[in-house]
Amino acid sequence: MRKNLVALLLAVAMLCAMAVPAMAEKAEGWNNVNAEGYEYPDYSGQTLSFMWWGSDTRAQITEEIIHMWEEKTGATVEFENYDGGGYWTVFQSKMAANDLTDVFQMGNNWLTYYDTIEPLNAYIEDGTIDTTAISDAMIATTVNQANGDVTGISNGTNARCFAYNPAIFDEAGVAYPTDNWTWDDFAAAGRAITEKTGNPAITTLEYNSLAFSTVTQWKEGYNFYAMDGSDFAFEGDIEPLTYIIDLLSTLQAEGVIADFGIQNEIGKNIEADWIAFGDSAMVMLSSNQFQALSNVAAESGIELALATIPRVHADGQSGMVVRSSQQLSIYSGSEKKEMAANFINFFANSIECNKVLNCERGVSINSDVLEALKADSELTNDVTAKVYTLIDLVGSFPDAANSSPAEPAANEEISDVLLKTYFQGMADGKFDSAQAAAEQFWAEAQEIWAKYENQ
Repeated sequence: MRKNLVALLLAVAMLCAMAVPAMAEKAEGWNNVNAEGYEYPDYSGQTLSFMWWGSDTRAQITEEIIHMWEEKTGATVEFENYDGGGYWTVFQSKMAANDLTDVFQMGNNWLTYYDTIEPLNAYIEDGTIDTTAISDAMIATTVNQANGDVTGISNGTNARCFAYNPAIFDEAGVAYPTDNWTWDDFAAAGRAITEKTGNPAITTLEYNSLAFSTVTQWKEGYNFYAMDGSDFAFEGDIEPLTYIIDLLSTLQAEGVIADFGIQNEIGKNIEADWIAFGDSAMVMLSSNQFQALSNVAAESGIELALATIPRVHADGQSGMVVRSSQQLSIYSGSEKKEMAANFINFFANSIECNKVLNCERGVSINSDVLEALKADSELTNDVTAKVYTLIDLVGSFPDAANSSPAEPAANEEISDVLLKTYFQGMADGKFDSAQAAAEQFWAEAQEIWAKYENQ
């Protein structure tokens, strides 16, 4: 009797399905916000929450974009913004309380926070997030290689690099950095500039990134982490780590690199760096920060330039990559995921929106947007042109794809230990040699890795 009932219900369901006309599939690009006559969804009376980190410049233009979207959709966006350090403290607190915002800015450390992220595959497949002007290669910068989950939409691409003041190089009689300058060139330039000016030539550095780059530069096939983020990928060879710890610690002891007190005072606010006021010659940054830094420097009549990261050998590996920049992700616990997807779609694809953003978070991954920006002489100025040139240059390096899009979960702790225990430990005289520091770091890094692997 029960079998007959089940069969009857299935038959009725099939008849009902046949009686209802199939829904037409949406045409490719249906949610293209740049299309003539495009109508924004009506979110009147609804609220979306959003958080990000960055400079004062980023806060100003992001708020402008938010208000633009509010006017077009009737929505209200509650937003929070923090500096680079404070953001993650707040993020972790909200995560613990299951109280994250609907949309949040995420870095290449997304694997650490993977459980909080809603995969975007379905929104891309149904066209809610329009990717018709975004290449597969650009989408891949935010994909989990283990399972194909799209973890966010990149706000653009960037590369870690150096900004420098050509006028100070001229004053010290030092040649400008070339596309393949070496660490020896870097040290010689820094020493000459410090001797001439009496100030540290170099202020802020991202020590862990330089250590990882040096590993990649050391030998073809080396990388700090494997492409899939599953392990280390330099055979436990501590020679490159010893080299860069020794070099940077020596330059810091000589006063060529600012001490950690100065660096901590500057913090993560690139607009506060000494180079913007003519008091240093070089600073490490991400290319998307160059606009904000240049804006402040211009107030003092200073014009800055961009340079690649120095190499171990002029004809060797660059150790540089083009990477995703501040992707936007949706909170897995959000009750407004479709609304959030439409917000991300606007942020990533709208030409009108991106003329305000103007690649501040990175060079746009949307080819239509980038073409429109480059065609606008008011937006593509000398500063943005330098960023475009650098990204094109780094993208042309043969080893530029030698990096996983995800930082392994252990990376945050490994990077923190490398800076605070070993680089700062060398500055404080806690190690007899750079080799001793490198050996101890490698041992601790493996212990950290094992801890996360066993979780």
